[in-house]
Amino acid sequence: MKKYRFSKNQIPNYISVFRILLIPVYVLTFFGVLGKNLPLGPLQIAGIVFLIAGFSDALDGFLARHNGWITDIGKLLDPFADKLLEVVVTVCLAIEFGGPFVILSAIIVVKEFIMIVGAYLMMSRSNIYVSAVWCGKLATVVWYLLICVVHISPDGAGRNMILCNSLCITLILVMVMAFVIYVFNYAVQIQTTKEAMIPKQKKR
Repeated sequence: MKKYRFSKNQIPNYISVFRILLIPVYVLTFFGVLGKNLPLGPLQIAGIVFLIAGFSDALDGFLARHNGWITDIGKLLDPFADKLLEVVVTVCLAIEFGGPFVILSAIIVVKEFIMIVGAYLMMSRSNIYVSAVWCGKLATVVWYLLICVVHISPDGAGRNMILCNSLCITLILVMVMAFVIYVFNYAVQIQTTKEAMIPKQKKR
């Protein structure tokens, strides 16, 4: 039996796995299954779990870039954990509050499914990896603002409905813009890869 050896460059991947394990914890706390005896409400506890997951995302990214601990599996595992968390949290919000969260949830589910499948196919066939764009980073900022607004109030989006709706609309617009830019970048990279694979014609 081969003995397992700990490798430092896998630390970001361990953190990504930890973030995935936090997802069911978020769901159970969000709907009040866990943390019933704690002084905080279900939304506040779920919000803390979400912030821990967000901190782990920033931490594994920093460690990977700062120490050069970038692995092929990490390039897939990290965005997978992020997107899975985003989808699950949005679905929970849609179930609990309805309204614009249902639309936001549907858009996120469809967008992320298309992007994950598309990124996987391009990486496996053309060795093209997903790169972040400024719209994606802006969407992340708006996303975290929305989550904080929802989870900070005891009744969730109730007292902050105008702000939540505004953030939802902003997030939808930014996500659509980011998706268009991603698709354009993918198309350019694929075309560049195809051109590089075509042997240059010998000069006459």
